[in-house]
Amino acid sequence: MKTKPIIAIALLISAVLLTARVVPENTTDQFKEGKYIHVDNIVIQFKKTDATVNIDYHLSPFAQAYISLFGSKNLESKIKDIFSEFKEVKIQKIGRSSASLQILNISRKEDVNYLCDPYELGVQSDVVTFVYPPKGKTRSYENLKVTPPVVYYYD
Repeated sequence: MKTKPIIAIALLISAVLLTARVVPENTTDQFKEGKYIHVDNIVIQFKKTDATVNIDYHLSPFAQAYISLFGSKNLESKIKDIFSEFKEVKIQKIGRSSASLQILNISRKEDVNYLCDPYELGVQSDVVTFVYPPKGKTRSYENLKVTPPVVYYYD
């Protein structure tokens, strides 16, 4: 067995652990209780009964090292946990600091409007922005854990 790769991995893990100790306390508070992901922004863009969702997040130093070694595919279960209240979630893309997904049947049609019920998110996001059709009007909410009820019109 070659020792150079083992030494390189050990040094990388040591550097990450040392960095985690040096990071100021106020930035590590968001990663307590086993939370390794902090959601900065969620953008939900409606299209008829479905929605496209873009998420911006940052990871704890240890999670960053893990993703560097094993890839961002391992974040898929955590992203799905955030949207566990939604029935049909399809992940389009996952990266180190962002993800894109499709939520099917998030809304229901009643007359000429579409109605989206409140949903509890698996984390509290710093900002959640809704993009309403048809003209792309936006509305943002801070520190949201439960989405508000939404009514919109789609041509």
